[in-house]
Amino acid sequence: MVIKILPVPSTKPDVSAQFASRKILRHSQSVSCPPDHRSEQHQLANSANLNQMCILTKGDLTRIYDNLERRQRDKDSIKQEMERKNDLLQRSMQLTKNWPNTIAGDRERKLQMKKLRDKEAEERKKVLDLEEEKLAAERRREYIDKAKQERYYETDRVKTFHSSLLLTEVLKERELQIEMKTRIEEMRLASDNDELRRDQETLHEFDKAEKEKKEKKAKERADLAQFQLTQINRRKSRYVQEKQLDQQEGDEYKRLAEKSLADHMELERLKALKKQEVKQMYDKSIEQKQRIKQIEEQMDEEEDEDIRVYAEVKKRIARLRREKELQANQEKQEARDGLLGYLGSLQKRGEADDDAKIFRAETEKAAKEYREQQEKYDKRQQMLKSIDKHRLQTLKRHQSERQMEEREDAELRKRKAETDRLFLLYQHEKQRERGEYTHAVSHFQSKQAQERKDRERNLKASELDEMQFEKQVNENERQQYQEYTGRVMSYLEENGRNIFPLQRTVADEMKRFDEFGQGYKKTGTPRKEQEEKKPGSQEKVSVDETKKHLGFQWEIPQKNK
Repeated sequence: MVIKILPVPSTKPDVSAQFASRKILRHSQSVSCPPDHRSEQHQLANSANLNQMCILTKGDLTRIYDNLERRQRDKDSIKQEMERKNDLLQRSMQLTKNWPNTIAGDRERKLQMKKLRDKEAEERKKVLDLEEEKLAAERRREYIDKAKQERYYETDRVKTFHSSLLLTEVLKERELQIEMKTRIEEMRLASDNDELRRDQETLHEFDKAEKEKKEKKAKERADLAQFQLTQINRRKSRYVQEKQLDQQEGDEYKRLAEKSLADHMELERLKALKKQEVKQMYDKSIEQKQRIKQIEEQMDEEEDEDIRVYAEVKKRIARLRREKELQANQEKQEARDGLLGYLGSLQKRGEADDDAKIFRAETEKAAKEYREQQEKYDKRQQMLKSIDKHRLQTLKRHQSERQMEEREDAELRKRKAETDRLFLLYQHEKQRERGEYTHAVSHFQSKQAQERKDRERNLKASELDEMQFEKQVNENERQQYQEYTGRVMSYLEENGRNIFPLQRTVADEMKRFDEFGQGYKKTGTPRKEQEEKKPGSQEKVSVDETKKHLGFQWEIPQKNK
């Protein structure tokens, strides 16, 4: 047995505590001593009251502890179960991660293979990108070289050289044409005899063919005549046969005409008989119509008699209706006359009332006119008073306005004097600022003059540098031009072209290069009096000198044969 001592209650009993204790005792299965508020005489030596003590069994105490620790125990069990499952999962994953025949292993292997493929594809793309960049750079370099070459070809000196090159090609073409013309003439002279022989053979063959054609045409004409005779005989026999057939058809038509005439006469006889029958029937119908007409006339006479009787009755009824209407009109007239007499009496009575009404109206009109005159007089008096009052107010207002204007004039004079004083101060300040500005301008101008001198000095130095650069560029262009023209002329000379125009053009360009470079040799300063001659510019020549070159009239030396 286990004894549990409950706490001693306070002197004032707690209702909630009592209710809770009652609830615990009600649910307990082994309560041996319910609480009892007795006297304090039943107490132990250690001040424990037996009346306030509950005795619990071991099973009840164990059950209470189990109920108290159930949630924590459930949580611990769930946690242990989860740890066990996680441990099993980790062990399973460690055990099966390298298995090749599982879904997860297959997926992992595919992912690894996909990563490898993507990596290889990326490497290939990088290689392709590098190759494309190299190709693009090479293509860009080719385009730049081509553009430079075309730009070089567009210069004046190269255009002049190309025109000379075109002249060289034209001269070569002319030589070839002359040579071709000579060969053609020789071939024509050599082929005249052969042509004459061929013409004779052709004429002989033509005569033979014409003879054969004539014989063939004569034979064809004979065959045609024989065919025409045969055709004429055939047409004659056909004409005789057709004539016999026409005779037979005429006889047949005659027989048919006679038969048709007989039929027509028979038809006329039948028509005459039919007409007689129709005439008889018509006469009979006329007789019947006459009988019917007589019967209808008799019936009409009977109907007219009935109508006359009806008309007489109708006239009698109309006469009676008129008599009744006249009687009704007389009665209405009598009633109207009585009403008019009554109205006349009423009118006489109303005329007396009208005289009284007229008198009252005149009296009211006179009173109204008096009131209106009185109102007009009152209004006039009020208007005069208001006019006097307005006049006094206007005089006062004008007086106050004059005083205000005088004060404003005095203030305006004061402000004007102050403004004049400020203007004088402003003029003095402005004069001082003008002096400072003049001093600053003079200082700025001196500084600007010094800067101009420095700029001119720098400009001269830059011009010297520019001349050196232009000289170097001229030398480079000359070397490039010599290389290009040398290659072209050597190629043309190897192919049998006349390069005299090219040599002359190159010599002129070399002179221009030399003249352009002579401006920098002696003094080292640019020529100011003469305008700088650009490479490729043409010198002015006279008209007579120009005419010599029209039509490619060059002084071409003859080749040694």
